Amino acid sequence: MTLSKIAVFSILVALLVALPACSKQKKASSEQQNPPAASTPGEGQSATTSTQQRSASPNAAQQPNGPRATDKYVLDLTNYAKVPVTVKVNGQWVGQWDNHANVPLDMVVKGENQLTVDLASQPQNTVTVNINTTRDGQGVTILSLNFQGQSGTHTSTFVAR
Repeated sequence: MTLSKIAVFSILVALLVALPACSKQKKASSEQQNPPAASTPGEGQSATTSTQQRSASPNAAQQPNGPRATDKYVLDLTNYAKVPVTVKVNGQWVGQWDNHANVPLDMVVKGENQLTVDLASQPQNTVTVNINTTRDGQGVTILSLNFQGQSGTHTSTFVAR
């Protein structure tokens, strides 16, 4: 072997030896940054779906950090137009429906929350989105939106406690 081939071979061996140590450090670092979630998937929700919802989204900058809201919030969608409606709260996927839906919102945090509603086409009939909770034994509507005649993406903010 020539001297240059020996040098290249030595560099490759050094890289191969160093590579497992680097990947172990990287793995330990990523585990510290992304601890496993304490919650379990909801009823009717697969572990895969739950994992996908917790993963970083393109809207990660919009996701408020903070403690979960103490009140329980529910999305109430009325869709007589049969138009596909997609809903996200704080950048997290809630669901997509072309009919009525009543869904608990587990991702709501104390303080300001962002609701994003996307309508696939312009509804010619009633499409409403309400955020509801119960306070002092009474049903309370926190946010009420009517999207009849509107299409596209709409963003609103509501405050939770």
